[in-house]
Amino acid sequence: MKLLKKITVCLIVFLLLDITAIHSKSIYQKQINNQEIELEADMYYSSLDYYLPLTKTPVPYFDDESEINIYKRLVASPVPRYLVFELSTYPLPWMGVFTKKNLRQFYRNMDITENINIVKSVCAGFEEPYAMSVFLGNVISFKPKESKDMSGKGYMGLLVSGGNYHIKDNELIIDNWVESEIKIKGDRTTHNTKMSWSFRIGAKFHDNEYIKDVIYFSLRRDRTDYNAVKPSIFHNSNFEYTFDVDTENSKIIRHFFIVGKKIPLKTPKIMLNLSAGLVWEGEDKYTGPLQRTDKSNNFQILFRPNIEF
Repeated sequence: MKLLKKITVCLIVFLLLDITAIHSKSIYQKQINNQEIELEADMYYSSLDYYLPLTKTPVPYFDDESEINIYKRLVASPVPRYLVFELSTYPLPWMGVFTKKNLRQFYRNMDITENINIVKSVCAGFEEPYAMSVFLGNVISFKPKESKDMSGKGYMGLLVSGGNYHIKDNELIIDNWVESEIKIKGDRTTHNTKMSWSFRIGAKFHDNEYIKDVIYFSLRRDRTDYNAVKPSIFHNSNFEYTFDVDTENSKIIRHFFIVGKKIPLKTPKIMLNLSAGLVWEGEDKYTGPLQRTDKSNNFQILFRPNIEF
């Protein structure tokens, strides 16, 4: 009964967090001549962006709904045309750090099994609390002028990011880090669909000698189709997979994988999203005083039920 009670409480808490979240939504946009300022809010990733075009033209609008054609359009023009400066923060990972530091007993009570802690499960996937970034590449807009039914942007180019903290097991560690990656990223929202994606390859370097430098590969895709009729693995589904390779010996030292399916509810435009996955970190990822003595802590099962609307 205690285990059932824990699971019930955890699900309620997470669902309330998710319902109150803004799903990758732009909440402020300001055009200044051919430049642009945009604020996006989300429980996992919130950002303030400043778009500076390297030409005299504003961010171009792209109206093709084909997912493949969007990728082709981003890859087709390799010459950089925009600089984007971004400040980003990750609210749920912050919440995990706060909970473990200030609500110790509650955090321990969230242990369901040896490998499942609901707070850690909800917050896993981000290894830093915030970042400062500079992007150089191409940007396209999916929002027609004066439209309220469509929004979003697509990006392709080089991103350089940095910060001064690392998150390990919901604890902050002092670490000046920098990473560089080539990525295709974007999100597109229409009246009937929501789609986001991120395909990237990069390297991350740490000033803290007890955290390994890595080369990483990452794929993420999330799509919601409110009008989908036939079942499909490409509609109303999401997945993310990232693996890190040690720069010293080319050994894989981290896997992050999560996959989910979205189930339409009777109420229009409300989806139940059932996602599950795992995070595995090898013994070599952390060394010295940061090295884990209990191997069971290297593995974390993820279970993320939520509601989208």
